[in-house]
Amino acid sequence: MSLIHPVLYAGQKFVDTAAGKRGVILSNAISLSLLGLSLILFAFYYIWFDWNFVTISIPCVGLLACASILLNSLGYTHTSRIWICVLIPGLITALSIYSKHIYYATQEELDYFTFRFIILGSCSFPWIFFSIREKRYLIGCSLAGLSILMLFDPLHAAFGVGYDKPYMTIEMYYFTNIVIFISYCILISALAFLKWISEKNELRSLELIEELHQANELLTEKNAEIEAQSAELQAQSDVLQNNQKDLVNAYDIIQEQKERLFSKNQLLSTELLAKNKDLTDTNSELIKHNNELRQFSYTVSHNLRGPVASLLGLVDLVPPDRFRPEDAEVMQHIRISAENLDTIIKDLTKIIDIRHDIFKIRQKIILQNEVHDTVQLLQKDIHQHHIEIRTNFTACPYIYSVKPMVHSILYNLLSNAIKYRSPERAPVIEVSARESDRYTVLEVRDNGMGMDLKQHKDNLFKLYKRFHFHTEGKGLGLYLVKLQAEALGGTVDVESELNRFTTFKVYLRKPDDVERQILYKESYAEIFFDARLNATGVIWSGPVTDEQYRLAYRKCLDFVKTYNSPNYIADISQQGHIEDNELQWMLDSILPEAARNGLRRIATIRHDAEDEHVQEYIRRIAEQLRTLNIVSRYFRTFQEATLWLEQENEQLVLKNAPVKKP
Repeated sequence: MSLIHPVLYAGQKFVDTAAGKRGVILSNAISLSLLGLSLILFAFYYIWFDWNFVTISIPCVGLLACASILLNSLGYTHTSRIWICVLIPGLITALSIYSKHIYYATQEELDYFTFRFIILGSCSFPWIFFSIREKRYLIGCSLAGLSILMLFDPLHAAFGVGYDKPYMTIEMYYFTNIVIFISYCILISALAFLKWISEKNELRSLELIEELHQANELLTEKNAEIEAQSAELQAQSDVLQNNQKDLVNAYDIIQEQKERLFSKNQLLSTELLAKNKDLTDTNSELIKHNNELRQFSYTVSHNLRGPVASLLGLVDLVPPDRFRPEDAEVMQHIRISAENLDTIIKDLTKIIDIRHDIFKIRQKIILQNEVHDTVQLLQKDIHQHHIEIRTNFTACPYIYSVKPMVHSILYNLLSNAIKYRSPERAPVIEVSARESDRYTVLEVRDNGMGMDLKQHKDNLFKLYKRFHFHTEGKGLGLYLVKLQAEALGGTVDVESELNRFTTFKVYLRKPDDVERQILYKESYAEIFFDARLNATGVIWSGPVTDEQYRLAYRKCLDFVKTYNSPNYIADISQQGHIEDNELQWMLDSILPEAARNGLRRIATIRHDAEDEHVQEYIRRIAEQLRTLNIVSRYFRTFQEATLWLEQENEQLVLKNAPVKKP
């Protein structure tokens, strides 16, 4: 056994995989087995057939098979297996042909089957020696063995020793090839399935071994950690035992302090309840005083305007030549004081209006148009001082915001830029706009006197604060700009360098919804403003009374005037029955006034226009609208009406767009 072991494992060191090692060992083992079998077969052939060429060739074949062991030991592991896979069927076929060539006259039919069975058996060698992953060698050797097996009869016939015996018909003899091929398929299929199962289980075993190895290493590490922790715990246990006595003493002290804290806590709870009650009473009192203060400021700002306006009127009624020179000077001081008081009251009214959040409705504001309107108000100063106004609204041509506030912001910033221009250079004011994620940014930049922000930034937006005294002013403009920007959900930022430039950036928060801003809402009607369509709208939830009908239409007319909306959209499908006198009142009072204030288009939604009364109602309105040059359309859905107004607005923009000259 000690002599066979080195032979069996010869060449194993040259392969890395388990399947490769197994193939090398099997090729060595089968080579030895073939040598042993050839010697046994040699003995039987000698006994039965005495000395002849076949008898002598049998042990030679066994010796040639042992060449596989030599090739493995030299490292040619693939060559050794290919050698034995091809050698045996090839030599057996050659030996069969040669033997029949010599003894053809005395051959029997059995001689054409015995060699074939040996070749069939050797066809199993590739599936024993090679792994499924070694596809190239496995398939090549298998095809070589199958080819030799199937070419057994053609090769014999080619060398002139084909089967030609009377004992069996040639058709029956050739049928044996089918039997041999079926036997080959059964044998190889069984070996292939066995090989696939074996290698699959082997691969899974290797994976499990690797996992077990990793788990083992992890367990070793954990054991080491546990041992270290155990030692540390033991040390800590000793420390804890030493500290336990101290903890018991500390616990007694804590219990005593806890009782004291409990008593203090009860006392503090009683005091806290009392303080909370005082705070609630104080807060209620502050709210009351705040409301009273707002009412007082509102009363002062509005009730004082009448007497001041009367005073100014009376001063204007008195001719200047009725007074002596000294009295005329006093009268002039009275006039100036009254005018200053009127200005202060107006400013106070603006501040109160903003803080009371009167302005809520967002409109679509074309920035170029708004700047143009503001420039027209300041045209005298702009022309007088040769001021150049540059605008750039390419990035943001329009915004949705409160129009009076935006107008006031632009007016105050442009007015300040004109007022504080530099005498050393030609005045240039740049106005632009851009968008960020949540804000629209209006930017006004001038090349004027500038300011020292380090010194004045904290007081820049305070009421009645001024930093240049060579020009007229009250110090209210920037305060209003900041107040209005904050009322619009934004803020103001400023950059400036003394005697170089000043840039104001006004951040206006983008509104969430501009399509249906509620102006008036009751159970019978909802009036809204759509900034995207520039339309005032009403949705009736009738039936309505005569008083409700008139009240709602008066409010609609007021809103058309306030927001200068050329479009009107109405859903009258739930309006109910309207009396003739009420309809006539609307035709005579509301529609003409709306037309005079710029109403140009009306979109009406009415689903059940088959009713005769409704048809008459619609017909009379349509006739009146034609006389007022108001375009009217009727639709089945709100979406259709909205789409029509969008198209009309787009056509109006295209019509009014400037034509570029070639």
